[in-house]
Amino acid sequence: MRVSADRPLRLDMESLRIFVAVVEEGSIAAAAARTHIVASAVSKRVSDLEEDAGTPLLYRHSRGVHPTPAGEALYHHAKRLGEHLQQISDELSEYSDGIRGHARIYVNFTAMVQYLPNVLRSFLRANPKVRIDMVEKSSDEVVQAIASGVADIGICSAAADALDDLQWRPYSVDKLVVIVPSDHRLAARTSVSFAETLEDDFISMPYGTSIPKLCRAAAEHGGKRLRVRIEVTSFEGVRNMVGAGLGIGVLPKGSVTPYMHSAPFCVIELDEPWSLRPLLTIARNFETLPLPARMLVDHLDKHRGNVS
Repeated sequence: MRVSADRPLRLDMESLRIFVAVVEEGSIAAAAARTHIVASAVSKRVSDLEEDAGTPLLYRHSRGVHPTPAGEALYHHAKRLGEHLQQISDELSEYSDGIRGHARIYVNFTAMVQYLPNVLRSFLRANPKVRIDMVEKSSDEVVQAIASGVADIGICSAAADALDDLQWRPYSVDKLVVIVPSDHRLAARTSVSFAETLEDDFISMPYGTSIPKLCRAAAEHGGKRLRVRIEVTSFEGVRNMVGAGLGIGVLPKGSVTPYMHSAPFCVIELDEPWSLRPLLTIARNFETLPLPARMLVDHLDKHRGNVS
């Protein structure tokens, strides 16, 4: 079975929807029940797809079916196309409800808690009919979400030369500092190298997030291992554990500055080049973003975060 290279495939969404169901259910009968179509019609749809493709899309056996390599390729494309069409349907329904659209933004933890709450509040006050869907992820996951089209905009700590074809704009510079209990041996210092902290137990954010990754890499570069005593999920947790004398921590300066004069810990400048982390706004293409996302990017540009 072979089709001419000049002959276009006659793909329609209903056939692709049925094919996705067949692959996911593993049988024609189960797909027929799921799609509320008789099994003979499901089988005919698959056969027509195979005729158009010029190659088998399913292996058929007594226990059901599973996709050939060509079928796997078609399944993944059809699945993604279905998801995009659902997004289009969702957005159009929002317009019909009087909502002017929404922007999908993925951000790292620092951007979410330190910079964005006030900025998003002012944006939504100015644009009450725009909805923002925000998801907090690690910086690496933010980049992946933008590259795959899951999100419109990302804010994360990333090296510009590691973004491949993605576009980026500077958003802020995030300064990392060391916080230690008030009675700690380093408490009177104004600055410290990271190597001087490595004999202490650390209160750390979750493994794999950007600050612990930087700290572990710096420790390994110095031939040491980062001694993590407690892992917490928030900047507040790090501050509280350090204040209780359970270890030391590394946090963005902006997350500790408001507490410096009343909390039972001291803030020390971290004398390391990697303590200055650029935060970038990223997108696949800023010019082709949906209008609500472009409006949000413009607002972010006008209210760029400042180093505390």
